[in-house]
Amino acid sequence: MIRRWQENLLRQGLADRRGVHLTGARQCGKSTLAEFVADGQMRHLTLDESIYLKAAKDDPMTFVDRRDGRTLVIDEVQKAPELLNAIKVKVDHDNSRGQYLITGSSNLHFVKEVSDSLAGRLGRVRLRTVTLGELKDGAGDFLQRAFDRDFPQTLDKFDKRDVIHCAFCGGYPEPLEFSDRSRKAWYREYLDDLLRKDIRDVTEIRKLDSLRKVAHWLLAYSSKFFEMKDMCAASGIGKETADTYLSALMALYIFDGVPPWSDSDYAKLGKRTKYYAADAGLLANLLGWNEDSAYYDDDVCGKLVETWAYHEVAALVDMWPEYELTQYRDSDKREIDFLVKGADGQLLGIEVKSGTVGEGDFKHLKWFATHLARSRFTGVVLYSGRDVLSFGNDMFAVPLSALAI
Repeated sequence: MIRRWQENLLRQGLADRRGVHLTGARQCGKSTLAEFVADGQMRHLTLDESIYLKAAKDDPMTFVDRRDGRTLVIDEVQKAPELLNAIKVKVDHDNSRGQYLITGSSNLHFVKEVSDSLAGRLGRVRLRTVTLGELKDGAGDFLQRAFDRDFPQTLDKFDKRDVIHCAFCGGYPEPLEFSDRSRKAWYREYLDDLLRKDIRDVTEIRKLDSLRKVAHWLLAYSSKFFEMKDMCAASGIGKETADTYLSALMALYIFDGVPPWSDSDYAKLGKRTKYYAADAGLLANLLGWNEDSAYYDDDVCGKLVETWAYHEVAALVDMWPEYELTQYRDSDKREIDFLVKGADGQLLGIEVKSGTVGEGDFKHLKWFATHLARSRFTGVVLYSGRDVLSFGNDMFAVPLSALAI
């Protein structure tokens, strides 16, 4: 079994809270992790089985009853939203720890009828698809070492070919070892199943062809800023429908949004969110790319590598609930791919390069450090190489492989 970085956060949540909601994309490994943490000591029910789903819908209060006192694990809870109100009633009358571990492949924050049922009652842990660091059994301490400016001098060689290959493989456990052809087929089937079956768990969308067009359009714009009107024009839909479709695709963890950085809530107004495919394998395989063409196409390679790096960085941020992930872009077209705010307010700026690195790659990081950073700021350019290099003024070129340490 691949040891997941979120295991400790999940165990801690069950020790501290009345329950935990383990959420993430379908087939990212939630059930496997829940079973591992349960270790035979919890009662486990899954709503993927029709008999349990019917019982949950017909009599939710009895379904969530814990007569034996053990933690109750319920898989795919979004299929029976009735259970959430039943769990709310139970935990409001009993504040003992670790009562429920519920899993779901839909983000319940997008489901209006249940969005407030668990507020303040159950902890929430997101499990992403498998990271390179988890595959390599890394400690997951890249961000802490970056904040401390304490990098190993030399890391494993991880060149442009390597990162492209990792991005094509993606992080879903099942197709990791598939051939290229089988992997592409798996991703097509995966998206088809989500759009035909799982979408009904989060919203009522009947025009699946339009939804599919939007999904492919968004994949092509992963890591790029775009105007919603352009997506509407390309897909032949109105803005309200586009908003609904985007929310649905985010609820299914096909896409994520990274909000804009600002030093105040007022300054965020008018700034745009940047969207990413939640797993680089979705991007590479559903758009029909191949590794050789991606290597030689700067636009494709840039989107692919930045999307892959987003996934790795976001998974590291998830391990620290007090961390915040944002991005920066201003009217003068200065951009920083990722900004991570630490628990003490210090900032880490990260730029992603698919190839080599030079002095010019630090231009926006240095400008930000001089003009906007009000706390300790460290700038990092992730690149294809094996050596950590200092460029002065707390700016470092760091191999992409450092994300796995």
